[in-house]
Amino acid sequence: MFEAGEFSRFGNARSFAAWVGLTPSEHSSGESDRRGAITKAGNKHLRKALVEAAWHYLTCSARPKGLAKGQDPDRGARSHAKGVRRLVERREALLARGVHGNKANVATARELASWVWAVGLMAEEA
Repeated sequence: MFEAGEFSRFGNARSFAAWVGLTPSEHSSGESDRRGAITKAGNKHLRKALVEAAWHYLTCSARPKGLAKGQDPDRGARSHAKGVRRLVERREALLARGVHGNKANVATARELASWVWAVGLMAEEA
């Protein structure tokens, strides 16, 4: 929250991920399109935190845990809780395709950044 400021200043999750520096660079000329390493533009601290957090989804379970007695989460938060399963499944799919572990981790961090943007936007509206 402190690094991003207001999430509403980003039009969509893609622009937030670009601000963090988790989008691939692109080299285009004529009909050729080449994608390179991530841009690393933007907020270094937030990018490092997201990439570090993405390593967690390597050993995370995709199945949700049951609620504790008396727990009743917000409906909006509950709908975004499916993001953990999505991140775990995305990472597993990338690794199954033979993508290098570090690249799979950065792709997971980009998805996580999009999820953080959505939750941050939801928190601003509340």
